[in-house]
Amino acid sequence: MASLLEQALATIVSTFQEYSQLSGNPLCQAKFKELLEKELPTWTPTTLRECEYKQFIGALDANKDCQVDFVEYVRLLACLCVYCHESFKDSPLKPSCSQ
Repeated sequence: MASLLEQALATIVSTFQEYSQLSGNPLCQAKFKELLEKELPTWTPTTLRECEYKQFIGALDANKDCQVDFVEYVRLLACLCVYCHESFKDSPLKPSCSQ
């Protein structure tokens, strides 16, 4: 049986592949926005204004091709993990990043 961490890694990869339709393909901006809204609803404002979204994806899109490739997607998730870790590292309670 796979460990929790192995399951989490499999979920990260399979989620990207689900939205990209084929492994290795980058996500167009519309698919990436859909992924954010459906898969990270507590981390994404419910009404992500177009100007805010373009600013966000502009910072995320390292190679400026107007798409999100797997490396850029993983960078976003890594930043979210760091944020979660920093937010809860001094907390006496067990952290739950979904809060």
